[in-house]
This record gives sequence, structure tokens and C-alpha cells, in this order.
Amino acid sequence: MKRFLLLILSFTLTIVTMSFFVARKSLEVVVKNDSEVSISGTSNINSYNCCYNIAKLEDPIPVSFESNNKIMVFQSTVLELKSDCFDCGHKAINKDFNKLLKTDLYPNIKLKLVAIEKTSEFKNTYNAKVEINIADVANSYTFPVQVTKNEDIHIIGDLSIDLRDYQLEAPKKMMGLIVVDPDVVVNFNLYLKQV
Repeated sequence: MKRFLLLILSFTLTIVTMSFFVARKSLEVVVKNDSEVSISGTSNINSYNCCYNIAKLEDPIPVSFESNNKIMVFQSTVLELKSDCFDCGHKAINKDFNKLLKTDLYPNIKLKLVAIEKTSEFKNTYNAKVEINIADVANSYTFPVQVTKNEDIHIIGDLSIDLRDYQLEAPKKMMGLIVVDPDVVVNFNLYLKQV
């Protein structure tokens, strides 16, 4: 009986130890050309949508993470966007957008992936924790994303941010008659391919 209890205890300890086992993995991905990243917002008279030129994301992105059953924790996984590569559809709006982001002083926006955790609500739905650095100010967010994997990894998500959190002031035009709302939405529709 004592041997049987030791066997059960040993088996239980093995299961508990395995449940805390963390898998480590490193790989590289490229952002495919059919991906989209955009920033959309509104003013008191109109709306705008600034799309990123995905062709500028040529270099592979190193991805390093540790994972267990429910969560993946990433180390130094950063998507870097050049601020002047957003196209808002009109030269004047592009100029205002770059002025807003202080592109001359801070030419890059950095999106650092911190963690992804599986939610139990819907299939392929995860909570992504990211750190976004704009104009040398970093803020952390957690928001839902849809992730599917076939030949490529497909990530879809929308994140609402307040530009004031980055000490950025939305421009006013025509002596204050046109006011841009500081709340914007960052839209992700990424197709990633492992290289």
C-alpha cells in the first residue's frame, strides 16, 4: 500500500511539474504585403484613415517567447513603423499627421509585443498585451485579437488610444473651427510568414 501511495504521489508531482513546464522558442517572421496597419480618427467635421505602407516592412522580425498552456510571454519582439510612411490620402493631412506625431524628432513608432493569453470566450480569441512607444512616450495596453494559423499567421485587432497619453496635442485648424478628436483607433490586419 505504501508503494502504491508513493507511486500516486510521484505521478501527481510529475503532472504538476509538467504543467509548469515552459517551452522556449525563437523564430523570425516577415509581414506579408497583403497586411494592413492603419490609424483612424475623427474631427468635428470629418473622419480620416491613415494607412501604413506595408512594403516598408522588409526586414524579418525576430520573435522569441516562452509559453505554457495559456500564455506566451515575448522577449524583444518589436514591430517598428516609420511615422512618415503613413498615407492619409492627402498631402496636407499627411503633413498635419506627421506634425502631430513629431516625426522630425521621433521618426519611429514602436509596437512591442509583451504577451498573448488565450481567452476562454471564443475560439481563436486572445488577449494581447503590447507596449506602444510614440514620440518617446511608452504606454501599455491589453486588447482582444483574433489569431488564426494556416500557412501564415493571421492577426486581426483594433486598439483605441488617446493621443494625450503620449503628450501629443491634436491640431486645430481654421482658428479652432476644426478640432481633431484625440481618440484614435489603431487597426491591425497582419499576415505573418515564418522564415
